[in-house]
Amino acid sequence: MRIGLLVLSVGKFGNKGFYNLQEVGLAKAFGNQGHTVEVYKCVGKDAVNKREKIAENVHLNMIAVPTVGNNSVFSCEKRLSRDLDVLVCFSDVQIRTSAVYRWARRHGIVFIPYVGITHSTSTSFFKRLLSEVFSGSVFNTYKKSGVLSKTKTVERELKAKGITDVQTVTVGLDFDLLHKDYRVPSDPLKAELHLDPALKYILIVGRLESDRDPLQAVSVLEALHQADPRYRLIVIGKGSLKSELSAKLENKGLSSLATWIEQVPNSEMWKYYRTSEALVSFSKTEIFGMSILEAMYYELPVYVIHAPGPDEIITDRETGYLFHSPLEMPSAILSHCDPALGEKAHRYVVSRFSWDNMVRTVIERTTESMRHQNHSSEER
Repeated sequence: MRIGLLVLSVGKFGNKGFYNLQEVGLAKAFGNQGHTVEVYKCVGKDAVNKREKIAENVHLNMIAVPTVGNNSVFSCEKRLSRDLDVLVCFSDVQIRTSAVYRWARRHGIVFIPYVGITHSTSTSFFKRLLSEVFSGSVFNTYKKSGVLSKTKTVERELKAKGITDVQTVTVGLDFDLLHKDYRVPSDPLKAELHLDPALKYILIVGRLESDRDPLQAVSVLEALHQADPRYRLIVIGKGSLKSELSAKLENKGLSSLATWIEQVPNSEMWKYYRTSEALVSFSKTEIFGMSILEAMYYELPVYVIHAPGPDEIITDRETGYLFHSPLEMPSAILSHCDPALGEKAHRYVVSRFSWDNMVRTVIERTTESMRHQNHSSEER
């Protein structure tokens, strides 16, 4: 089949080589099964349009488009190929979703939206209002097209809005990007990364934005350091809250305990997962959590606030730790004593979070839709 994957959201993350891109991992999974794939990733208007081959019969198209917030605004006729059997759209509540659906219908292309949120998670009133204005049209489109959801939480929310054809298919990891021989002594890795082998590091990975609530790391680090002076913080990421997080650490006298890294190539990330004591995440709106999955793959214990994604991928106290409040985290980190948890988390991720399930579902839905279209044509 000829597969199109369209990412409508234009975010400040997901740079190729520095992130486990969902659309690229899925595209490669389709390609591995013999399908031809075009990935269309919308980027800001100041970026450069480019097309590159990322695997056999798999190409990535970076499309520079105007934006409203993180919503892309573009012409389907000018940007997308009509030579597709199916278009999988990472759509959520993007304002162009309905237009893309109509374009696909007009050209006889099966449209399958893949949804991780049903409302804006932005702290901006304008962006939330914009999402609300267009969401009605988006949900009406989903009633016609059906939906694949990333989590059971999203499935329940969509069904509550009257969308009956909803099927949950979890996201996957691109295992080609992950380091296979990661079980090595940590001290040489720490030396390579210029980390002190005698210290204990907790890790934050991701955007430093309000929806991620990274400021909670201050109280967690303070409590850990008071209990054990060897604890330190590594922050991998950038965003608008970096200055505020830095100031709060300074006010608490903790500045010297933090290491700041804006981004790390995917090929090197495993070293930080393997040299840390814990990955912490404070977002209450986390859609899924690729860094959480990666940490689990590398057997690093994860300590995470309850959210739709983490609730889906973590079994509390078996493959990771879930909390209602960051205040609960320090004691759990200090008392972690299950040496088998990391290995169980690794096995769980490998067995469940492959993109093959998504590939199989998309092919089945596309085949059924094409069969239905052909039957309708014969009747006419």
